[in-house]
Amino acid sequence: MASLLTNPTMKDYIAFDRQETGIPIPDSIRIERINFFVFSTYAPAPKNTKDEYGIVHLGFMGHFFQISEGQYDYPGWLRLYR
Repeated sequence: MASLLTNPTMKDYIAFDRQETGIPIPDSIRIERINFFVFSTYAPAPKNTKDEYGIVHLGFMGHFFQISEGQYDYPGWLRLYR
């Protein structure tokens, strides 16, 4: 139940990314979010591409954990939920 209430939002991810990188997310980047209710995944990608992603993070209980290395790496198991 606690994880449902603390599942990070898109706004939380944007604030986390800005804190980590020190720069705002450019307008040319979209964030793909997959919501699993107890956790969510966030993958930045250029708006004009289909399968090119940056570092993917898993949001769980108010925290973010890196689950890919970036450079267009997208966890294969997440493709099932897109």
